[in-house]
Amino acid sequence: MPPSPLPADPAPPPGLPAGVHPLTAGEPRRVGPYRVVGRIGSGGMGTVYAALDDHDRPAAVKRVHRPFAADAEFRARFAREVALVRRVRSAGVPRFLGTDTGAEVPWLATEYVAGPVLHEHVGRCGPLTGPTLTVFAADLAEALAAIHAVGVVHRDLKPGNVILSSDGPKVLDFGIARAAEETALTRTGGLVGTPGWIAPEQYAGEDATDRSDMFAWGALVAFAATGRHPFGAGGTDTTASRILHDPPELGGVPAGLRELLARALDKDPARRPGAAGAAREAVALLPAPERTPGGARGRSDAADAARRAWTGVRAPEPGIDEWSRHAPPARPWPLRGRRPAVIGAAATVLVLLAGAGAGVLASSGGPEGEPPTGGGEGVRTAGSGAAAGAEDLPEEYRDLYENGRMTVAPHAGPGVVRRLEPAPGEPGEGLDQLRVTFTDARYVGSETAGFEFTVGVEYLPAFGSLRIDNKDFVHTEEAGAVGEGPELAFPSTAGVLAEVSPEDPEAEFTVTFLGGDRRGVVYYLPDGAVDDGDPVSWGQPGGVCYEAVTPEVPGLPESVTLAAHEPPDDAAAHSCAFTGEAEDLG
Repeated sequence: MPPSPLPADPAPPPGLPAGVHPLTAGEPRRVGPYRVVGRIGSGGMGTVYAALDDHDRPAAVKRVHRPFAADAEFRARFAREVALVRRVRSAGVPRFLGTDTGAEVPWLATEYVAGPVLHEHVGRCGPLTGPTLTVFAADLAEALAAIHAVGVVHRDLKPGNVILSSDGPKVLDFGIARAAEETALTRTGGLVGTPGWIAPEQYAGEDATDRSDMFAWGALVAFAATGRHPFGAGGTDTTASRILHDPPELGGVPAGLRELLARALDKDPARRPGAAGAAREAVALLPAPERTPGGARGRSDAADAARRAWTGVRAPEPGIDEWSRHAPPARPWPLRGRRPAVIGAAATVLVLLAGAGAGVLASSGGPEGEPPTGGGEGVRTAGSGAAAGAEDLPEEYRDLYENGRMTVAPHAGPGVVRRLEPAPGEPGEGLDQLRVTFTDARYVGSETAGFEFTVGVEYLPAFGSLRIDNKDFVHTEEAGAVGEGPELAFPSTAGVLAEVSPEDPEAEFTVTFLGGDRRGVVYYLPDGAVDDGDPVSWGQPGGVCYEAVTPEVPGLPESVTLAAHEPPDDAAAHSCAFTGEAEDLG
């Protein structure tokens, strides 16, 4: 018998949306490009706000506390951690939207997820039971596996950092606590984390690892199953002593899951399961029909199977009209185009000398004035990407379109932003034209094997239009060192993929490359063909790394992981962090 759905959340009260609190004096009304609706909550690192962008899309924006913002060491660590966090791809993690680590007060934005956090739901509706509990354990472990895969340790997993959404549990606030460790604000000996949810080795002064997260996972799942902490209630010192010396109390946890949690709560980190293994073990506890793989985007086979049994929380999606009533008005377009860069990525590698829809693209391997790193001479003539006709160009942008240059820079997604900048030495503001996001990829098993990429685009100006052509995308096989020149290949088909404009600003399409290895990089290189002699290097921005992953269960289809292509400073290093040996698909 299928499990009963979890009770619906109560209807939101009038005024501010449910779960959103009014701002107090001194709190920001805008953070970067986001209009603040209200406060969701505040913790040791910062305050989280409900916000809308200028297209009225909801987001959760975390703004760090000002004392951290004044610490130069924290800023550097925060920037490094955010660069890792943006690479996490899991349906159990809110989608990363953007950040400005160089702002007066640094911030980062993620997808807004509707639903109660775990301790709210358990307090109101009671513990999770049956397959719903097992799915919770599996999905939570799957999200941790994705976080750990990019080298991030959560460090603060607790009931207030897990949302129960209609699409499954979502893990919040991962990776940011590390930025506070060993800074001037915390090196006096305080632990980073929440008392009661810290592993015994951390209390003993050891560094947190992925197995420390698994201790917190075990305690969190036990709390979800019973409504109580496995080491009991009491003050901080009492709980710490029990965590260090006493066995966990797991009465009330179903038998199969109880044995798995007992291993996760072992005092010795080496005896705890890893996150991926815990996810597989939890899925194996589900009834056979629920174990059938489902193919949900962004999840491993284990989490796909678990997702099919999730009954969820019927959390209402935010009412955008309601949010808009509490947010500042959207900015007029000339201001909206001045978006702060995310991640601080350089955007000087691809340069288009743009006319009103025509120009020459000269590729450079470094900042302006430096020779290209890929070797060879070559230019590309512009082709399909007409951006605006002379008849509808606003006067303030006419010189930008006639004499400016195009840059392509990475953005969260992974993907790129296509932007027009004033000609070198000329004053004025630049203009974002197109946001390109790689949302999915799959292995194509035909006579000539290859990969199909799903790409979403968003046109940003309030005038003109833009065509996206198949030949704007190029592919390289396994990424090499930054100083090497890659061999480039076009998609298997030709033609216009989409045309976008202010009236129809968004489109989604697929780009297919046949042949090659199981891993490589796809670049968006707009407005023209790429010849063999073009000076293109691994060091240029705008690429997306991909890698085929063999399923652990025989007979299941290949899965493909995507990650932002972020060339390292070391020219001898590789630009993608691949996990194994490449295999020729041809």
